[in-house]
Order: sequence, then C-alpha cells, then structure tokens
Amino acid sequence: MHLRGKATYENWEEFWEKGYSSPYFKAQYDETSEKTDWSLSERQLFTQSNGRTLLGQDTMGRLHFMCTPHSKIYAVPSGGTNVGGQFNGHIGQYYQNDTALLLGKMHYELEMNNGLFLDAVNKKSETEYMDYFLPVTRTIYPELETKVFSMAPVLEKEAAATSDIHPLPGPAGACYSIEIKNTSGCTLEGKLRLSFEQKFVNQFEHYGKRFEDYAVNPYHSEWDQKLLILWHPEACAAIQLLGSICEGEASNPRIYVPFCLKPGESRVFTTVIALAAQRNEIHANLGILYQHTTLEWLNVTSAFWRERLGEIYSNIRENREMGEKYSDMHVRFILDNFNCLSFDEYGNLLTNWQGAPSHSLSRLWGIDIEPDVVSVMYAVPEVGPKAIEYLLERNTPRYSLYDDHSMFFYIAPLLIAGKYLELTGNEKYFQENSDVVEGLERVYRGMLAHKHEKRVLFSSRYASDLIVFKKYDYGANVQCYYALKAYIAVEELLGKEPREARDFLKQMPKDMAETMEGEGPFGRQITGGNNLGENLDDRFYISEKLYYYGGEDTATVLAPLYGLYEFDYQPYVNLHRFARSMFITNYDPEFQTMRELHFGMNPSATGCTLKLGGSYTRKEMLNTLQVMYDRLDETGSLFWWPRAYNKKRCLTRCSQGQGAWVQQSVEQWYGLRMDGLKQRLTIKPQGLLTEYHLNKIHLGNFCFTIIYEEKEEQTYFKVINHNKVEIQIDFFVRPFGAAVEGKLKHICVSVNPEEAIEETVETERFEAEEFSVVKTECTCLADQGMIFSPYGIVMPKLYTGICGTFLLRFVVSHMGEKPLEEVEIELEVPNRWKAATKKFYYWDYQPIFVDSKTVSVIEKVPGCTHTVAGFYVNLPDELVGDEKSVMLSEHPFPQSRNGKMKDVTLYIEGDKSEEIGTLKAVLRIKGEEVQSYLLPVEVLEHKEYMQKYDEMYHGI
Repeated sequence: MHLRGKATYENWEEFWEKGYSSPYFKAQYDETSEKTDWSLSERQLFTQSNGRTLLGQDTMGRLHFMCTPHSKIYAVPSGGTNVGGQFNGHIGQYYQNDTALLLGKMHYELEMNNGLFLDAVNKKSETEYMDYFLPVTRTIYPELETKVFSMAPVLEKEAAATSDIHPLPGPAGACYSIEIKNTSGCTLEGKLRLSFEQKFVNQFEHYGKRFEDYAVNPYHSEWDQKLLILWHPEACAAIQLLGSICEGEASNPRIYVPFCLKPGESRVFTTVIALAAQRNEIHANLGILYQHTTLEWLNVTSAFWRERLGEIYSNIRENREMGEKYSDMHVRFILDNFNCLSFDEYGNLLTNWQGAPSHSLSRLWGIDIEPDVVSVMYAVPEVGPKAIEYLLERNTPRYSLYDDHSMFFYIAPLLIAGKYLELTGNEKYFQENSDVVEGLERVYRGMLAHKHEKRVLFSSRYASDLIVFKKYDYGANVQCYYALKAYIAVEELLGKEPREARDFLKQMPKDMAETMEGEGPFGRQITGGNNLGENLDDRFYISEKLYYYGGEDTATVLAPLYGLYEFDYQPYVNLHRFARSMFITNYDPEFQTMRELHFGMNPSATGCTLKLGGSYTRKEMLNTLQVMYDRLDETGSLFWWPRAYNKKRCLTRCSQGQGAWVQQSVEQWYGLRMDGLKQRLTIKPQGLLTEYHLNKIHLGNFCFTIIYEEKEEQTYFKVINHNKVEIQIDFFVRPFGAAVEGKLKHICVSVNPEEAIEETVETERFEAEEFSVVKTECTCLADQGMIFSPYGIVMPKLYTGICGTFLLRFVVSHMGEKPLEEVEIELEVPNRWKAATKKFYYWDYQPIFVDSKTVSVIEKVPGCTHTVAGFYVNLPDELVGDEKSVMLSEHPFPQSRNGKMKDVTLYIEGDKSEEIGTLKAVLRIKGEEVQSYLLPVEVLEHKEYMQKYDEMYHGI
C-alpha cells in the first residue's frame, strides 16, 4: 500500500468488518421524501466533506450532488426591500460566494451477460455512515452483493503542505465507488455501467421550490482522452470511471467496465470526479486524486478523523441504548458542522453554510458561524484562526439602517478567539498577527459604541434574521460577557492591562440581574431583556411587559459555561421552567419546544438544545434527551424545524443548534472544560451521562484518555495525559443521583506527560425532588381541576406561502393522580369552514376534509402533563392567506401566577371586516361533557388586521 506507516485497513474486507457502523442511524428509501422534499437541503442525504468539496449520497446509492465553492466573496442585501432581483438577502445574511454544484444523481447499473439487468441499489437497500464519515449503501441480491460509497478525501499529513490548515482542505473532487461481491456460487460476467445527469446549479436561494427547476445544462460536453468534461462558465466537472470503455457522444455517453467475478470474489470500481469553478483547475485536482487507490484514500481520511475524534463510549445507567446513541449524535453533529465550512485550496475560509447543504447555497448566516466553528474546534482547532480572519472583515453587513445591526454577529470574532485560546493556549498566533489583534480591539471598541450610558449592557437590533425583541437582549449580553473575557485574555497575553474591560466584566452580572430579572410564575426569573425606556416610539422592539425566551436563543443557555453563574442559579432555573410552560407565549406542547418568535412561527430545533441545557434534575434531562432523539432524522442529524415524526427534515440541518449543543455536550454533559493558557482541565459532568470512556479524545490541541464511572457509593475517574506538558486536573463529584442539585466534592491533582492519574471518591445518595410545571399551571389556572384551552398566537399553516389550512390545537391538563380515560374533543367550525383531526406530532401532507365538525379521540390524559388535541381547519377560498394571516387576539394564558385565563378571539385576514360566528370545542370524558370552549371568529380587512398584528407584536 502506497502509504507511510501501517494502514488501518489492509483490505476492503477488513474495513467492512472492523469499521464503525452505528446501530441507530440507518435509512432505506423513503418514497414520500423523494416526492415531497423539493429543496436539496431537506432531502434524505448522507453528507461528507473534506473542507473543499461537499457531497451527498442518497438512499438509492446515488451521488446525488457534489459541489466546490468559488473563491469570489461578495455582499448580498442584508434586509431592505426585495426589488425582485436575481437573488435577495435577509437581515442575517451578509456575504456569500457562488458554488459549482453538479446535480448528477450519479449511479451504477449491472448488465449481466446472462441477460439480467440490475440496479446497483434498490428500494430495500440500507444506507449508513461507516467510521462516522463515509456514506455507504448496501444491497443484497440472491446472486451478488453491492456496497456503493462516496468520499471526498482529505490530504495525507506527510504530503507537501499548500494550506495553513494542512491536511485540510482536501482536493476539489471525490471518489464514487462500488464493491461487487459474487455470492452466486458460479462465475458472473457482465458490465458495470455508470449513469448520471449533466446538470449544474451555481446560485440558489429558493427554499421550498424544486431544486431541479434551477439546474442548467453544461455549455459544452466533450471527451478529453479518458475524461468526460462538462463545462459551464461557472462550473467544470471531469468524470472518469477508472478502467472504463467510453462510447457515444459526450452529451449522451456510454461508460462501462466489463467484469468477471469468480464465486466469492469481490472487486471495487471507482469513478473519479474533479469539480471546480474553472477548467484550468481540473488537472491539478485530478493529479492529487490519482495519487492513491480508493482504499488508500479511505485509510488517509479515516485515520484523520479517528485521530481528531478519538473513540467515544457513553452510558446512561437507566438506558444503555440512550448512552450509545448519545456518542453517535455527538460525533454526527461535529461532522455535520465541519461540512458547513468551505475553504479555498490555501485554507482560507470562504463561507459557512447554514446546514450543509443549505437552502441558500454557500451563503453566510450570521448567528450560525460562531457555534458552528466552536463545535468544530474541539476536534479541528486550526479552523479557529481562519474563521477569526474571515469574520474580522465580514462581521457587519455592507449596508444597514443600524450601527448595532447584530451584536451576536459583530462580536463573533472575539467569541471564537476566546474559545480558541481555551482549546489551544496558542499565544503565538496573537503575538505574531498584529492585524488580528488590532481587529479584535476594533471589535471591542465597537461593542462600547453600543453600551448603555450607565449600565454595562450592550444593544442589538437583530440576532440573525429575527429581531432580538428587546434592545438590551439577555442572550446578546451573555455573549458580550464572554466577549469581554476573551478580549481581556488576548490583551493580557500581549502584556497589556485591560483595566476598563475588567471593570465592565465585574459590573456586568450585577447590571444584568438588576435589569433583566423579575418575578415570574415560578419565582424570580430571567425576563429575556430590557428596553430601558429607549426606542419606544419607533415600535421596533416588543413591549417591556412581556417576558420572553426566543426559540433560537442558543446564547442564554451557555451562561453557566461562560462563567456568569452556575447551573443552579435560581433565575436561570426558573427561566427554563417558564420556557416549558403555557405561561410563555411561544411554548408549544405538541412540538414540545419553543417556537421561534414570541408569537409563534416555526418549531425550532434549537429549542431542544435549550430545553436540555436548562434541565435541572436527571429525570428532566432524560425526558428531554428522548425528545431530542425523536427529532433526529435517520442520518442522526437535527434539522431546523422538525414538525412531526414523519416530517423531521425541514429547512436544513440546524448548524446553530447542533453547534451550541456540541459545546453543551463537551463542557456540560461530559463536563470537560479546558483552559489551555493555564494548562488546566476541569472535569465536572452535570448529571446526564453516568459513565463514559473517551480514548484519546481531543479538546482542541490537547489530547486525553478519560474514564468516568458513577456508582451508587463512589465515583471513579482516570485521566491519561497525552500531551507534552503537565496538566492540572480539577475534578468535581456530584452526589449519586444528583444533576444540578447537591453539594460537590472537589479534588485537584496534576498529571505529567504520558502519565495517568486515577481517583475514587465516595459519594452519598441524593433523592431528587421533581418539580411539576403543569401542577403549577393547574393550581393557578384550572377550571374545575382542568385546563382546556387553545394556545399560541399566530397559528401554524400546513405549508409555506399562500395557504388555506391552519393548525388549531387545544391543550388539556390536570393534576390528578390517575389518568383521565376515554377523552374526546369535538370541534365545530363556522359555516363553509371544514375541520379534520390531526394526530399528535404527525404531519398530514393533505388532510381529508369532510365536514365542519370532527372529533379527536385521546385514550388517556395522564396527570401533570400537557396533552394536545390537534385539528386542521380549512378556510373558504376568500380567506386564504400567508403564514401570518390567522392568529388569536393574544395568548390565552397569563404570564404570572396571579393572572387569569384570557378571553380571546380568532382573527382572520380578509377583504372586509365581519364577525362570522363562533368556533366551538367540547371536552368529553366517557361520553359526558366536562367543559366547552367558545372561540369567537372575526375577519378583519387587511389594514385593520395588520394593526392588530402590530399591536400583538410590539405591544399597545
């Protein structure tokens, strides 16, 4: 084998036997997905990247797409009027580069000499990741077995480096391969045919539209000796099935390899594809790909990820499978987020996709890049400086109405710099790059330009595509707090004295507590932010009266990890109780997470990470982890808007949520917090995992083997230091059964290079006291011991765009010890409307409507839970509208314990204002009516409706 050192896999059989395969994340062909997932970003794809080329293989074994970025970075409109141009932009989008994307849907077929014609993959085939990164589709026929796989390889670490982040990125190309094994008992002969579509997509932002409609043909297709060249001014692909016979016109080629396999024999065939923006880049990338066989490239790429990721075993004593799945999810999220980063051949960052592939190709999304890069830095820390340098030039939009457009985006270079220092201790980078330090100092001064006159609080207009709700937003200021810490660390290592920043850092927690905390239904809690009496007249922010927690706020939950306070800080605990209650306006008990905005909109996957991160007891943690598992798709990825068990892949992979969760996973659940400058490792698991074995795990530049085991009377840990320096270890031990609660024991030890330290600490048993959110709700708000009410403000629609079907759902809860049985809710809607029952957390692409009356049957309603009765309501044609056109006049629930349930009206946007009747819901138990709910319905003409909408959004 043409590799230095011993290869991990000497042959393919060894790889198939010993390579890691998750028992939890596999997929077969999904016909519904094939027909309904029009956006490339929502398709059932197993993705892989080498930092240069991103590819996706589908469950039919097709190399569905591959793409390589252009090097030109340009600004896009960041908000403002959509003038109807070729492309538009949103508030949180600043820059992008185009991409050369081959939508080839490349696949293999077998033409046997006996007359049998077989697709290499069929609808019963199974697709998975091998060794976490390699998409593989397995197929079994009576006479043969196939394995189809796609790989964009990284470079050999011993190769001549052309990049600052060598061995990344890999070449602009990929290998698309198939192994055929003869299981017939006799010799098989035939031809392996390669087929694909000659289609490019270079610039795309149309979420929800069929991706193929925006594909273009090559300007020119030609044979160049052994290569088929597809050329377009924006893309060029060179395709070669190695050892093939090529016939026909280049625009309609016949490409095949004859084969003869003896009984039991197997053989691997490979197609090499180079893909670049320009024709003159093709040969340089082919020159790299031709260096090795596919098995050799597999060894190179697998060794890279094995070294960076280590070996991870996790366990949860109540459920071993949950622990094993946890390890797989942790690695999947890191790799998914690595796939979002695109570099040029020299290692310069070109963009950060919002999920890979994204619904807006190769476009930078503001709030995603920092959690994305941080999550990757645990395994690949060298991406940190590249992201800092990229962002120092692009952390503000080209044009905005506001100087404080997005504090989240603006301070991202400081946040990444701070985490990079923690994970590497690399002082040299900052000492030798004065332009970077000057840039970070400029960011600090820019923060001060938006500091409150008297308080150490910083303003912002937007998070990403959403307003921050209040001028001094809690999540934004959590990040500003860490940005101050990062700035101080950089200045100190350069020998400077950042006294002003120190004073700000000391004062900031006090100012946040005084202005952003208040009494809530569960006690004193974080309120979400404060306008401090400013900007009230321009009606940009929401009312001071409203407590909120945005479903996309992944900053607030990190406050304890940033050192603002501990996880048992009561206002923080109560905020997260508030966030899973009906007291907050955007909690959705069917989706079991918060929706994006204070009035609703999409169910956010980031809400899962917030809910888990803010859990207080182990029972809460385990329940929420299961909710998160239920939202993962078959590949193990978490998408932005998981709407149902059968509709998880909505929008794109949630790089923001996955990134923030990786930081939680490493630092909160594994409890590993590295301080590279002080060469100190804190081990402080917060209760979710009860055992883990991490073999040569990387925390940035640092490498450890760590064993952690909780038992009823003792906790054991062992650390092997695989670094060249002595490491101080701070180990915190919880009582057995505790999570956030309980008194910690602290042990401080040091471990020399390549030595081990182990300790056993005696523990006492802790009996957790579970807190019931629903019990509090029922105590305050129940009518005859029960809550029965619609919820939310803006009603979700069946699909985006103009739509006449909306979701109307009722929450039913009680605090009795026994479940209520034989429960049904009958819904009757006004004349000419129609209603249909909606199953819990299930999505009907087209509900069947029969009448204006329907019944939702619920077998049991357990005590102290939110049970949901869901309905689809179809409006007459004259009331069809966009996603904001149906809403309740306000959230029916109060925000305090002393408040009362509110009488609300259902508003519909229409051409003229009129009252059109009442919607009636009846709750029956064992056939007997227990409660009824009358919901008046008003149609408001457009101007009046938008006035009501504005009053709801911003407050009267």
